[in-house]
Amino acid sequence: MNLVKKTVASALVAGALTMGAGTAHADPVEPSGIVPAQVVPFRHEVDKQKALENMLNELGVGWANGGAAGTAIGALIGLGVGCVSMFPGSLAGCMIGTPIGAITGAIVGIGNGNPRAQQAIQEYITTP
Repeated sequence: MNLVKKTVASALVAGALTMGAGTAHADPVEPSGIVPAQVVPFRHEVDKQKALENMLNELGVGWANGGAAGTAIGALIGLGVGCVSMFPGSLAGCMIGTPIGAITGAIVGIGNGNPRAQQAIQEYITTP
């Protein structure tokens, strides 16, 4: 495969990963036969659905304030590092480096864009 085909294939993979990121939304569940939860001392009681909505809102704020840019920058850095680091098999390196860079860039971008996003994720995970 020549250099032009490798470059175009790598750019297409990077573009697809960058443009394919989306936001999920969960509709509220209809309450049916709710059993009261056990009260644990020194624990902040939050409904699981409210914790999910809070987490998604905080992630949305972080995405709007820097997550998308962080994902794009991370994908491009991962693309460059992956293509250069695995030079003989550069297409494989590009395909591995791009998603790793995109995920890392998204995490860093959302964390910098909204510092409360990490706390909302931890609250959702620890909510029974």
